[in-house]
Amino acid sequence: MHQPDLLTQQQQSGPPQWSSNINYPFGAIVWYAGTFWRCEAGHISRNEPDGAPTNNLHLWTPVGSSGGFPLQSKQQSYYSQQQRPPYPQYQQQSYPQQGYNGQPPSYSPQPPSSGWAQTGSYHNGAPSGSSSGLYAQSSYRPYSPSENREKDDSPSSNETITDSKDEKAKGFGNSGVSSATSFFTEKANESLRYMTIRKEASDAKEKDELKHELKGKRVWRTGGIGIWSYSEDQKEEELKKKLWSDWSNDHNASDWIKIAKERREFYDKESKGVKPLFMWKLVEKGQRLPNDALPIGHEQDGAVLYAARAWWEGGIHLGKAGHHLISGASISYGGAEMVLDTYEVLCGPINEPYLVKWMTYRHGEVAAVQGWQPIEGGREKDGTALLLAKGDYENGQHPGKCLINDDHACVGYGGGELWVRPFSLLAYANSDRR
Repeated sequence: MHQPDLLTQQQQSGPPQWSSNINYPFGAIVWYAGTFWRCEAGHISRNEPDGAPTNNLHLWTPVGSSGGFPLQSKQQSYYSQQQRPPYPQYQQQSYPQQGYNGQPPSYSPQPPSSGWAQTGSYHNGAPSGSSSGLYAQSSYRPYSPSENREKDDSPSSNETITDSKDEKAKGFGNSGVSSATSFFTEKANESLRYMTIRKEASDAKEKDELKHELKGKRVWRTGGIGIWSYSEDQKEEELKKKLWSDWSNDHNASDWIKIAKERREFYDKESKGVKPLFMWKLVEKGQRLPNDALPIGHEQDGAVLYAARAWWEGGIHLGKAGHHLISGASISYGGAEMVLDTYEVLCGPINEPYLVKWMTYRHGEVAAVQGWQPIEGGREKDGTALLLAKGDYENGQHPGKCLINDDHACVGYGGGELWVRPFSLLAYANSDRR
């Protein structure tokens, strides 16, 4: 199959974000760390931080934060046309375990209908022989600079927004924004996100800031930081572990739900301020799943499964959610599957699968985090981090949880808690896009 030329694509759509494991030709232009970079020698990019343009000035030259590029009205993803970077993938197999042959107590089988549709290549490739109705349709709509949104009134916001009516009056057409303005507004937003990540990563090391998060006084605008994020730095991780243990001993499920509700209100508020690309949103009894809930797995009959987390016995445990589940969600704990009607579900940009990657562990391999950042998960009552995992069982792919250095993932199924091998952990693909 013919692969489009990178330089030709850039002339049509504008420079893409720099990424690892890409074969960059001489003259390629990318966006990284708040500026454009020109490739000075053909090479295959390595992983961050060693492979980043900022650390390879013999391969890349910074060429500024603006420039004239022929643009379409919206920048098209480079990876939607060219093969995506080879993130660690492993064709998993099902290893049935004895003793759990039934469906979860919450499961209500439903035949695939026109309401389900495969949306392309999100996290999971469709397993051979699985239902074509694997993923749920979503009304998620990426942010467009032409939208007239409210100004973010949060304390840390300094941004302003131009009314689309004014832009139309200046001759920008029906879209309200010229193609060049749209592109550079997008790049300005990326620069703002980059700076916000750096600032919050520093703030998140402070004990008081983490306490504010637990009390609901602080909501992070970027991912990969905070109480729910695992830290490779053991000093930072021990601090998070202790803070959660202390907080959970003095609070209950109602306190957690109250804070989770405030957090979702912040996420759902229309504003131009930076917000996490991936976030956990509260779903209460009787509510539908958010439109931007991320498909993570599927039942044997193809019904979509999403990642869920909820308070249980002083900890925040991970499991699965689905439109077809009678109560909405379930988690595994103490050898059993617990059914829940109030929980959080992982949400994010469904149309941008390259923002995350699955780190897969085969039989005999233990979960170790080295040089990559897991998506935020949960914590045991004692503060031990729980990572978002998935594994295969009975021709289905089930979201669950995993402890650091464990050789298995735990998933709820048939009323019990299963140990699944092999398994995968969800991680950010790019430290500057979270």
